[in-house]
Amino acid sequence: MRLDDLKFFKRVAELGSLSAAGREFGLSPSAASSRLSNLEKELGTQLVARTTRRTGLTEAGQVFLNHAAAAVGELEQAKALIDAAEDTPRGLLRISSNVFFGRKHILPYLAEYRQLYPDVRLEVDMTDRLVDLVAEGYDMAIRGAPLPDSSLIARKLGGNPRVLCASPVYLARKGTPHRPEDLRNHDCIGFDPMPVWYFNGPDGEIAHHIEDPVISGDSGDFAYDAAIHGLGLTVKSVAHVWEDLRDGRLVAVLEDYPIARTGNIYAVYPPARFIPPKITTFVDFLLSKYGRPPYWETDHRQAARALPPGAGRDQPEPV
Repeated sequence: MRLDDLKFFKRVAELGSLSAAGREFGLSPSAASSRLSNLEKELGTQLVARTTRRTGLTEAGQVFLNHAAAAVGELEQAKALIDAAEDTPRGLLRISSNVFFGRKHILPYLAEYRQLYPDVRLEVDMTDRLVDLVAEGYDMAIRGAPLPDSSLIARKLGGNPRVLCASPVYLARKGTPHRPEDLRNHDCIGFDPMPVWYFNGPDGEIAHHIEDPVISGDSGDFAYDAAIHGLGLTVKSVAHVWEDLRDGRLVAVLEDYPIARTGNIYAVYPPARFIPPKITTFVDFLLSKYGRPPYWETDHRQAARALPPGAGRDQPEPV
């Protein structure tokens, strides 16, 4: 029994006319009569008493009308709720992000997002581990690494350039390198995912430096902290260190030899016929806050040029 059949019977009863109901549904008189007859056959009883002058409900028809009207009302209300859920962001949004990006570029904006969309509950898991979105039940992830699963939908949030950088304290102690080969005489800070640094040369060549780190750890946050404390040079995402470059806590070096093999930062989520609005609104919101290009790609250079000599150079003592 189809919903349209229930709606058609309900209109026949309300209008008191089979032909008038048929016209509303775009049916010819014979098609309208056939549709009602098929419904009566399915129920095994006569619903409408037809005469040449009027159409009236039988006793069985009146009983069926009461239940059919209630069923149509319930189904229409359910459809309205589903449509509203598809239009209004709501429910739990589970997000995976690496630690630095979540802390610097997601957490500062969550209060504003919640004000805009109070029916969305947020769960943000910060980990440098590459999670399996589907298997682990995440709605979306923020990734700055190559995407291993090409079936994921990816929306670019911004570029992910990397820089070789060190604290002013370290550079005052060891000097500033001008070419990749100068790194042989410098202290490098390593971490497991990046044992080799690749540089694009000014003439298009690619140079590389195999790390022989004076200190190494298992995360990018360790390398960042070690650089801030004057332990040496390290490669960092500009999205991670843009404020430090802007304010002079770190200094980019070898800028004529930019880091090769950089990528972009993406919001990724599983493909679906209908993407929930809690996902689309969150990604759109982040893009509105980041700008195009995002502030981490531009602000540190503009602000650094505006700093007076010696400004922003308060540094911890080297360990």
